Amino acid sequence: MINTKNRIAASILALTLAAPIFCGCNIVTPQNIETSMPTVPEQSTSEVTTTSSETTIETTEPSAEERVIIKTPDGRTVIDTTYVRTITDVTPEMMTADYWVSDADNEILMTPEEILEFNYNNRAIIKAADNKTIMPHLEDFGDTFDGNILKVFLNDNAKSIPKDPSKYYLNGKPTTSEYWQELIARSNIESVPDTITVKYGFSTKRMTVRMFPTEDRVFESATDQYFDSILYSECMPYMPVVVLHESTDGEYLYVVFDSFSAWVRKDAIALCKDRKDWEARQNPGQWLVVTEREIRLGNDPYSPLTTDLVLPMGTQMELVPAKDAPKTINQRSTYGNYVVKVPTRGADGYIKDELVLIPVSDDVNAGFLPLTPANIVRQAFKLLGDRYGWGGDLQANDCTGITREIYRCFGVLLPRVGQSSSKGVYKVDMSGMNEKEKLAVISELKPGSLISFPGHMTIYVGTREGKPYVISACGTFVAPAPGSTEAIHPESVILNTLYVRNRSLVTWLDKSTTALTLIKAAPEDA
Repeated sequence: MINTKNRIAASILALTLAAPIFCGCNIVTPQNIETSMPTVPEQSTSEVTTTSSETTIETTEPSAEERVIIKTPDGRTVIDTTYVRTITDVTPEMMTADYWVSDADNEILMTPEEILEFNYNNRAIIKAADNKTIMPHLEDFGDTFDGNILKVFLNDNAKSIPKDPSKYYLNGKPTTSEYWQELIARSNIESVPDTITVKYGFSTKRMTVRMFPTEDRVFESATDQYFDSILYSECMPYMPVVVLHESTDGEYLYVVFDSFSAWVRKDAIALCKDRKDWEARQNPGQWLVVTEREIRLGNDPYSPLTTDLVLPMGTQMELVPAKDAPKTINQRSTYGNYVVKVPTRGADGYIKDELVLIPVSDDVNAGFLPLTPANIVRQAFKLLGDRYGWGGDLQANDCTGITREIYRCFGVLLPRVGQSSSKGVYKVDMSGMNEKEKLAVISELKPGSLISFPGHMTIYVGTREGKPYVISACGTFVAPAPGSTEAIHPESVILNTLYVRNRSLVTWLDKSTTALTLIKAAPEDA
C-alpha cells in the first residue's frame, strides 16, 4: 500500500481498515470477472514448440503439451493465452520482459556509490501521531534509548483500537472491547523503563509484523481473509533490526526496522552480541542476492533452523568465497553450490551462524544486479501473476512491497511508504497535468520507472499505441472497456494499461500524480 503521508502508529489501524475501501490496490467489490482476452489466432504462422515425441494424425487440434509454449515467426517466446488469461489491451507477446526492453535499456542508472548516497538521503522517518515524536533511524540508535518515546508509539496503538469492536471479526465472530483491551495489556506499556537498553539483531525468517503482539487475524467482515486489520507490514529474512521492548508473555518483541517499527514474534529475531558485531554483519565482503520470485532452502536434517525457509526476491545473504569455504557442509560436498552464512536464532536468543548451500542453478546473483531499466523490468516480470498480499501477508506482497523487493536486488533500499517522495532522482509532479501532458511525460520515462497515485504504486514498462503499460500488485480495478462498471478482482501482480479504472470509474492515468526514475538528478532537480 502507498500512503502519501508518513505512516504513524496512531493512524495505522484506521488506514489499514480504510484501505479495502479507498485504496487503488484494494477496492472490495463483487468478484465477477471479464471473459478471456485475445489468444493467438488459429491462422497464425506462429511456430509451436512441443515437448512430446508423439503426434496425433487424426486431428489438427494441438495437444495440451503443444500449446504450452508458442514462438512468434521472429523467434520470440510468448505466453499461450489458451491457458493464461490476459487483461484488456494485453497481447500474448506483452507478457514477457523481452517484449519491453531493448539494448538502450541496458544503461546504468546509478552506480553502487550513487545508490549508497540515495539510500542515505532517503532514510525513512518514523513519526508518532503528534507528528513530532520521532523514532531514530537504525544507525542513529546508541546503547540506550528514551523509554518515553517508545511509550508514545505504544500508546498511539492503544488509542487506535476500534470504537465499535463488533464491526471487526476474529475467526468469523465479532470482536469485543475485552479482546482489544487484552491486546493493549500484552503490549506491556507500564513496564517500559525510562531508559531502555538497546539490543541489536537480525530477522531470521519472513514474517508479518503487527500492531499488537499477536498472530490473530482480524477482518472487517466475517468472510474476508485478505485485509488483516492488525497486520502492519512484513520483515524479510536477514534484515538488521533494533530491539526495544518485550510483550507480557515474552513471545513478541517491539522492533525497529529500516522504515517502520512494530511487534514481531521473538522466534524471528536473533540478537547480536553487541553493536560492533551488528554493524560488521551489514558489511560483508560480498552478498548473494535472491533474484528469483523466491527460493526455498532444502530440507536439511543437520540444520533444522534453516530447513524449508522461504527466501523472497531481494533477500541478501553473506557470500563466503570458495577459498574460505569448507569442502563439506552437513556431510554434503560444496561442489556446484554457493556457500552463504546466515543468522539463525540459537536457544539463547542470540545469533547462531549457519553455513547454507545455495545451488548455482538457483536464480541468484553474486552481488547486486546493475541498476538498469532492463534489469528492473526483468525482475518485475518474474513476479507477474504472484498473489497479492496486503502488507506482506500470505507470503506475498502489495504494490509497494513488490517494489521494495525488486529494487533490493540492486541494493536500493526504498522506504515502506513515501516512495514517490524520494530525493536525488528524476521526478515529475503530474498532479496538475491533463491527460495529454501526462502521456507526454510518461512516454519519455525509462522502463522500470515508478508511477504512483494516492493508494497505489506501479512500475512502468513502456508505451504502445499511445497506451502506457504498468506492472503492479493489485486488488481490484474496473476494466477500461466503454460502458463497463463491473470490477475485476485479481488479487495478483498484473500487467495492464493506465486506462484501467478505480471503482469511481476514474482511470489510473487521470489519478497518477508522480513519475519517478531512479537516475542521478542534477543538484537543482534533487
